[in-house]
Amino acid sequence: MAVNFPSPEGLFDTSQNLFRLYNAYSIPSGHTRSVSPVDLFPQHDFPTLVLGDLNIHHSASDPSRLLSNNDQFISSPYFDRASAQLFSLVNTPRVCTRFPFTSNHRPAVLDLSFANTALLPFFSSGNPSLPPTGSDHTPLTILLSTPLLKPPPTGLNWKYTDWNHISPLLADLTLATPPALPTPHSLDL
Repeated sequence: MAVNFPSPEGLFDTSQNLFRLYNAYSIPSGHTRSVSPVDLFPQHDFPTLVLGDLNIHHSASDPSRLLSNNDQFISSPYFDRASAQLFSLVNTPRVCTRFPFTSNHRPAVLDLSFANTALLPFFSSGNPSLPPTGSDHTPLTILLSTPLLKPPPTGLNWKYTDWNHISPLLADLTLATPPALPTPHSLDL
């Protein structure tokens, strides 16, 4: 499912005027899943977030998990497609999103979030920080914010300084006397 969020004035005061969110629940079925990687990761020039319970295990999202050949076979097409379409995993690795009610399964990272390169400058954080919902999955909180639109200057540009305004302030400025430098004798004490 995809939801568009149009922003005629520009997303976060930028020229981007559309944000799209894909939410997926991929049902396991043997060696395949109900949502294909091709459908899940389209190529867009506007900010796009793909998230959902993909029911896959991958070393990028859960590096400490020992993966079976089947896990790698199932998850690799998703991560390969995401990478090819310039999507990056934005989950914090090893932060579990599923806590099973039974003791015969261990917690896992199944709920995944991917941002494309147009969205990455807006991405601040994404972690399961909400309280339990009654499900064995913990919802993810995705925080987006205004990117740094103009980097800070690397140094002062003196030709643009308003010296008529600054000169009287500088005339009243008093600098403290710097402390005396240590002598070789005082360092040996």
